[in-house]
Amino acid sequence: MKVLYLTDSLSDLDGVGRYAIELIRALEELVPSLSVEVLLARKHRPTSADVPARWKVGVALPPDYFFYMTPARFWASRIVATRRVKQAARGADLVHAIKDYPHNLVALDGARSAGKPCIATAHGTYTVQPLLDPRHRARALKTYAGFDGMISVSSYTRRRLFDALPEGALDPTRVHVVPNCVDADRYAEPRGLTGRPWTDKRFTLGIGETKERKGHHLAIAAWCRVARDHPELHHFVVGRRSGDGYEASLHALAGEAGVGDRLHFLGNVEEAEKIDLLQRAEAFVHTPVTAADGGFEGFGIVYLEAAASGTPSVGTRDSGAEDAVDDGVSGLLADADVGAVETALRSLVEDGELRARLAAAGPAAARRRNWRDNAERVLSLYRRALEGSG
Repeated sequence: MKVLYLTDSLSDLDGVGRYAIELIRALEELVPSLSVEVLLARKHRPTSADVPARWKVGVALPPDYFFYMTPARFWASRIVATRRVKQAARGADLVHAIKDYPHNLVALDGARSAGKPCIATAHGTYTVQPLLDPRHRARALKTYAGFDGMISVSSYTRRRLFDALPEGALDPTRVHVVPNCVDADRYAEPRGLTGRPWTDKRFTLGIGETKERKGHHLAIAAWCRVARDHPELHHFVVGRRSGDGYEASLHALAGEAGVGDRLHFLGNVEEAEKIDLLQRAEAFVHTPVTAADGGFEGFGIVYLEAAASGTPSVGTRDSGAEDAVDDGVSGLLADADVGAVETALRSLVEDGELRARLAAAGPAAARRRNWRDNAERVLSLYRRALEGSG
């Protein structure tokens, strides 16, 4: 079997990149003869060291801002990219669009032109956003109806998808929930790094780009309240910094609370450093919300990484955290308001017995979400699509 994958990333720095790498590697274990070709978007992030040399990887898709291009540039980019996908798809049995719309529109166009079936993964914001945009809505509806199957990374994402669809626009049986997973063993061995800003500090941790839908404003506001009672407690944030007004507002929150010197934005870090941070943190605090622009968190692999590291999480309800955090087992779910997040965070910081119980249960909970099971379900969708096309 040869599969052509379309994604914007094969990087450790984002969830879609990790999803693509781990899924394809797990599929190769199930089907050793699997032949892999990956087409990336322009300006993609650095390729992970975990990507094997045997994968054929090329840059052939429009950049991330494809969705926002002017109509003339959008159509020109669509035509050029579709030709590239069609050419690559001719040598494949199936096309899997890991990148959301409109890149999955190009995947479908190219696959259909080559006479091949096409599967798509729905991650979250960028699956639903096109359905709410007057310019793209009709085209996105037609695209989603044209796939041979869709994989939703969470029940929450699937629910948000169907909330945005007109009744009867998409057959519900064609959208399959296959939750994201984690390679739990990767987070088991202590890294024990030294000489880092967090070394020898007591701290909580957040991971995610500094933008509204990641909910840093909730997490940091709650941490500020807890930190006032715990003068030794720091908070580190990992992820691409926006350097905009939103990030400035986070600094202002801590400054006004008198704890600004204990809030640290690290930007992107090496994978070993991220794991070290996860293993050392007292709690992982990721509190996504639905942003003013409609953006939301579709899942959150970082919750599983925290659990695998033996660190309990605080996540928010009405987000993909509902699928990723085993409430009361690997972490705590809270309503998306500062008071509720504070209560959950304070309980982990101040109740050592609770923290130890959740930390001990986390690795086993993470191992129940393994990529082999995910890949088996995805492979069954591939085979069903191939049988249907045949």
